[in-house]
Amino acid sequence: MPSKKTDPMSAMADLMKAPALDGFSMFMRPQAKMAEALLKQNIETLDFLKTRFERDRAMLADLAQIDDPAKAMDLWSSFWQRMMSDYSTETTKLAASVTEIAEQAVRTATEEGEALMTVVNPSEKK
Repeated sequence: MPSKKTDPMSAMADLMKAPALDGFSMFMRPQAKMAEALLKQNIETLDFLKTRFERDRAMLADLAQIDDPAKAMDLWSSFWQRMMSDYSTETTKLAASVTEIAEQAVRTATEEGEALMTVVNPSEKK
C-alpha cells in the first residue's frame, strides 16, 4: 500500500502559524491611523500650495495690466504682505499638525506594543 505523502508547502505552513485575523488587525489599526494623519497633513499642504500658487498667478496677471508704477508698487507690496501672512498662518497649522502626528506616533507605538503582548501572551489579555 502506498504511503501518504505530505505536501511540503502544507508542512511549512503548519510551522509558520500566523496570528489570527483579530491579532493582525490589532497591528494594522495603529499603522492605518498614522498613515491617515500623514495623508491629512499632505492634503492640507497641497491645498495651501494650490491656493498660494493661484494667488501668485493672479498677481502676475494683475501686474501685467498696470501702467502706473505707483499702482504696481502698491500691488507688489500688498502681494508680499498677504503672502507672508499666508505662510505664517500655514506654518502655525503645520506645527500643530506635526505635534498631533508625533502624539499619534507615540499612541501607535503603544498600541503596537500592546497588540504584540496580546499575541505573545494571549493569557494576559486586558
